[in-house]
Amino acid sequence: MVTKAQLRILAWLDRHPDSIVNAWDVTREISLPGIAEGLGVVRSALNLPLGGLEESGLLTKRMAHVIGGGSRRRQVYHITSEGRLQLANTTEGFEKAPARQEIIGNPPIVERIFGRSDEREKCLELLQNNSLMVTGMPGIGKSAFVVSLCQELASEYTVRWANASAFSDYQSIIKSWFGDEIIPLDIKSFTMAVSQSKTVLVIDDINQVNKRHKKGVIALVETLCLESNIRLILISRESTLTYGGALNFKLDALDMASCCMMLGQEMELSVREQIATSLGNHPLALKLYQPEYNVPESSNDIIDYVENVVLKPLSPQQKDQITNLALEPGLVDAEHSVIADAAKFLDEQNLLLWGGDLLQIQHLIRNVVRNQLTEEQRQSGHEFLANHWRSKTSVNAAENYLYHLANSNLLGFVEYMSKNLDSLEQFNSAAIAAIVNSSIEQNEHSEELIYLECKIAAYRLEPDIIRENLNYLGDKHSIEMEFVLATMEGRIEDCDALLDKVVENSSPLEGVRTLISLANRCLEDRLPGERISQVNLDRVENYLSNISLADLHEGRQSVIVAISLIRFSIALNRQDYSATSEILQSLSTIGPIDDSVILHLQAKIEIERYHNGLMSLDEVSDIVDSHCQLIGHRLVAESIRLRFVESLVFKNEAVAKSQFETLKKPESFLRSNTSVRYSARWWLLHSQIYPNQSVASLSESLVQFRNAGCSSVVTKLELKLHAQI
Repeated sequence: MVTKAQLRILAWLDRHPDSIVNAWDVTREISLPGIAEGLGVVRSALNLPLGGLEESGLLTKRMAHVIGGGSRRRQVYHITSEGRLQLANTTEGFEKAPARQEIIGNPPIVERIFGRSDEREKCLELLQNNSLMVTGMPGIGKSAFVVSLCQELASEYTVRWANASAFSDYQSIIKSWFGDEIIPLDIKSFTMAVSQSKTVLVIDDINQVNKRHKKGVIALVETLCLESNIRLILISRESTLTYGGALNFKLDALDMASCCMMLGQEMELSVREQIATSLGNHPLALKLYQPEYNVPESSNDIIDYVENVVLKPLSPQQKDQITNLALEPGLVDAEHSVIADAAKFLDEQNLLLWGGDLLQIQHLIRNVVRNQLTEEQRQSGHEFLANHWRSKTSVNAAENYLYHLANSNLLGFVEYMSKNLDSLEQFNSAAIAAIVNSSIEQNEHSEELIYLECKIAAYRLEPDIIRENLNYLGDKHSIEMEFVLATMEGRIEDCDALLDKVVENSSPLEGVRTLISLANRCLEDRLPGERISQVNLDRVENYLSNISLADLHEGRQSVIVAISLIRFSIALNRQDYSATSEILQSLSTIGPIDDSVILHLQAKIEIERYHNGLMSLDEVSDIVDSHCQLIGHRLVAESIRLRFVESLVFKNEAVAKSQFETLKKPESFLRSNTSVRYSARWWLLHSQIYPNQSVASLSESLVQFRNAGCSSVVTKLELKLHAQI
């Protein structure tokens, strides 16, 4: 006779098709740890039912490579056709689990949990009118419990799941919720967009968020909690940190009956009760228990149990691997981690947490191991891990390297980052910002680190961070950051007041680039298709008049090209096509210049001519398509396409919409002044083409124009947004 435990195993395996029976790479869900995790039982509880199912021909086992599960093959299980038939014909004595509702994101893969019915009922009641913060000690089962809540809520709400880490900011959390979907990233704009439908948003491990990013995450949470259509569920270890609008619910130990069910049927009930009692009815502690362990003494607490029972049998090499993994900042690529060769063994000991192909050590184990380390051991571990990640190219490898470098060789970290300040786009800026902020806390107010923080904040368009740090900077860096602030906030008069000092503190080439940047900002501070104001034209001429090519010993040609492009924009603004042709001709004589520049300018002329009724739609479409295919720089090509759609939107709505759908999304490009302005214009177009999303899209556009320093455009869009609201 097939038992309930065996039927649950068959039901779990039944979700996977026969096509994977001979596959080389298979999901971890059909390995022993994956089945145990999904069914919520200890690994040893599966030995007897699995053996019986294999003997009965209801499942088979083999060795296969588990995706993301390390380099070694492991044992996996497949349901047979007889097993599927047995499951289908079972009508009594087994309640099949309801179909899993979709949770968008990367939640733990859990079929059901034991017990917690009273807690679940209470939380569902609280969630009728409030958002919720589920707290409890590591390993108590918070994430699995919230998955069970979400399964209940998924019939009424769209459920989205995000996992926070030490490197998460509020924008990365939004991206985790929505993946590749298009959504505004400004908090206010995002809230407008997401509140249109009933949505549950989960943030797991919110306590992991670094101090550097807490303010933004708190603002996101507290704004969303005000929306009647949104329910937030935050998961955190026990903490004094509270979030306005989210009620706290503490998850305590599991009831005795459920603990005994987790431990399976192989042991006598009295033995299972003794084990559960001695381990404080703690779910993770139960999962860590192995039959070969002695039954714990009742006086043992969880920490002693981990230290003296769970970790004690490990070999010295395995203990070193666990120690190194405990020092990682969060989830790491399993195949490239320091425990890649040992992942199979450590996973089978229930020491690992998984997120797709990424892994980390169980939080409870991590906390115990970290607390045992001396400062010397920490330093040595971070140095080892920095060397490990230095040559890797996997997910988060660069950020992991810099995290460990900062914790083992701060001077080396500062030197490395100082050399790469002009190419921050190659990094996860949220991670670098968190690493630098933590380093500042550990080293008081080091000016080198604070200057790094300000430069990163400038790249991330976070003026408040710069403003908070100004008093800790020396004169030269202080003037530079005051100027950056004024530029970010569109305070042109303040920029002009600081300009002489900024140029004086810069090299001749840097000074010229500053003047060119200011000139370009004046040209761009207008709505698409709008003429440049005379005030801004005068400012541009003033900036250009202060450029002296005679002082330049390098970069002279690039400066000449940049000035020519500014002159071109002014001529095109005046519809002076003879002047634009002359500038194009002069550019072709400068020397080796990228053909993309010429193609870009030619396309802009033809779009402007179409805009002014001097060219047909078919003609301009052919020119834009052919030129953009030849332009090697994708952002430049997409900016041309974007300008074309801006010209179309009021002339041919249907064509404008179809063309807009082909444009690259703003998130496709690394952050730069050009990409920020592209984003601003893209969202403005989105508001025009999709009226039902107009308010949220217009709000996002306004924020992006503000980030681009376009104060005049911001003023106009604020009036438009207020009128719509």
